[in-house]
Amino acid sequence: MSQKKYKVGLSLSGGGAKGLAHIGVLQAMEDIGLKPDIIAGVSAGSIVGALYADGLSPKEILNVFEDSTLIKFLDVSSPRKGFLSANKFFTKIENTLRARTFEELKIPLVVNATNLTDGKVEYFTEGTLLDKIIASSSVPIALSPKEIDKKFYVDGGIFCNIPCSVIRDQCDTLVGVHVNPIVKMGKMGNVLDVFERVYHLLIQANTVSQKQLCDIVIEPVEARNFGMFEISKCREIFDIGYAAAMDKFKELGLA
Repeated sequence: MSQKKYKVGLSLSGGGAKGLAHIGVLQAMEDIGLKPDIIAGVSAGSIVGALYADGLSPKEILNVFEDSTLIKFLDVSSPRKGFLSANKFFTKIENTLRARTFEELKIPLVVNATNLTDGKVEYFTEGTLLDKIIASSSVPIALSPKEIDKKFYVDGGIFCNIPCSVIRDQCDTLVGVHVNPIVKMGKMGNVLDVFERVYHLLIQANTVSQKQLCDIVIEPVEARNFGMFEISKCREIFDIGYAAAMDKFKELGLA
């Protein structure tokens, strides 16, 4: 008999628009009858994880992002703390979420963010929800830090871009989804491409030990073809996540 609190845990990495592949993975999990009992997410993974933990189906989550564009969601901001503003994007997330606190979610959720003030990773499991998601998703330089209780927070991926260790001991089976595998890069089109590449290289080291804690690791490699802010391609990225997950489940004899 299991001594763990949860049967299945799910860890969702950061990755900007690549994180939309998480939605496809969730759909594949539902299709084979594998439902997470607890979710840990960072950055894009915290957004998708929160929406799913709130009771939205994968297709409903996909609908939130369909027909969306970078121009629609992001505005140029004062460069004092970040050169883009995602206020419209997070307003959309706020209007979609029914839960206002972690306690109101249907599935337990852990969100990690980087405490910029104290220089450490921080995990959130209770209290107000939206501000923690914003903190976890605030990519440094691109977006302004989020202030919570007089401390500033940015993207949790800096210290832990796939939060596995935080729920490992609570789960019989841990599924990790990493949407940022490092592969050889071709031509870089603009400064955002350069920034994204440098950022992913910097955070790559912290993913290796975390992935080793998982029983199942899913890496939608084809998602690498999409930029951090390319949410207009959500359907294609969803399909990539779904295909990668189903391939892994078939390999393991689960589908």
